[in-house]
Amino acid sequence: MIGVLGATGAVGSRVAGLLEPHGVRRGSRSGPGQRVDAYDPAGLAAFCAGCRLVVNCAGPSHRLLDRVARAAFAAGADYVDAAGDDPLFGLLSSAGTAGRTAIVSAGMLPGLTGLLPGLVTEHGAHRLDVYTGGRDRLTTAAAEDVLLSGGYGEALAAWRGGVRVSRALTPAEDVALPYFPERVSLHPYLTTEAERLARRLGVGESHWYTVTSKERVLALARGSAGDLERAAALELAGRAPYYAMLFQAGGPSGIRTLALRTADTYALTAAVAAHAAEEVLAGAVPPGAHYAADVLDPEAVLAAIAPVAQVDLSRVLPFVDPLAPPIEEGEL
Repeated sequence: MIGVLGATGAVGSRVAGLLEPHGVRRGSRSGPGQRVDAYDPAGLAAFCAGCRLVVNCAGPSHRLLDRVARAAFAAGADYVDAAGDDPLFGLLSSAGTAGRTAIVSAGMLPGLTGLLPGLVTEHGAHRLDVYTGGRDRLTTAAAEDVLLSGGYGEALAAWRGGVRVSRALTPAEDVALPYFPERVSLHPYLTTEAERLARRLGVGESHWYTVTSKERVLALARGSAGDLERAAALELAGRAPYYAMLFQAGGPSGIRTLALRTADTYALTAAVAAHAAEEVLAGAVPPGAHYAADVLDPEAVLAAIAPVAQVDLSRVLPFVDPLAPPIEEGEL
């Protein structure tokens, strides 16, 4: 039995569907399935009892922290979190997992952003540039986690010579990016996940940019989850949703580019979380706490997300220059 907490949400409902062949116990505060409040220890214990694995899709993760994981371990179950970042990993690492297996950041960002660069970097890679963003809807829980993610990195920073360098980059407006269907705004943000990745891959220099619209930037500045959720909804008025990730790595054999595009970020996150759960069930992940990017196989993940994302590999695109002036139609 697999327990999926938050099973009526945008991610949880999809995870439950993907894992249904294993037998799924759906838990949420409302809707079909078992009624459970993640902040009620007794109810959470009853939900986890008898489960082989618990997948947490409830949020916001900065509030839940390790509540669900501890209930899963107490019930003798392994644990997968579709979100969760440094704070959750730190708690699980310091207090232990009671001999069980736990995977955190098993989603899109963090998750795929720490996993996919391994497909384009190579030994001796000197540079990695990453662009992630688009126009997609935000749930209230996701909006809260976006606002709180400021503690998991540094704006305007870059990775150079094995260390984080503050104020190394500047934002850019009206930029044409390959694989993005419109001109966009770029905001440098070096996450802790990006730093771990640069160390693991031995990359000399790395630039990470959040791709967004001016409306969402203003909402972020106001610091309100409600404003951010409304801004995301307004962005989509009359437009089709999209999200893209662009990874460019330079090494001895030249520049390699990987681009991922999806119309549904929640389906993409669910595909990664469900694949992580399958790997735990198969015994492919050892006991202890792990980031998904450290234990999942990139090629296997690509196969798992293929139904909901398009991935392109290329060796012909040069590095993007975010500060290059826009080229107007008719100019030579």
